[in-house]
Amino acid sequence: MKLNNPFLIAGYHSPEYFCDRLKETETITNALQNERNITLIAPRRMGRT
Repeated sequence: MKLNNPFLIAGYHSPEYFCDRLKETETITNALQNERNITLIAPRRMGRT
C-alpha cells in the first residue's frame, strides 16, 4: 500500500499552504521592498522557495 505524502514538495499551490504565517510573510516582504538582504535557513524540503 502506497502512502500519500501530505507535504507539498513541488510548485506553488496557494496562500493557504503558508499556515497563518502572516507576520513572517510581512517581515520578508518588507525586507525585499526595502532592498535588504535576507537569508532563509531551514532543513531540506521545508518550503524556503
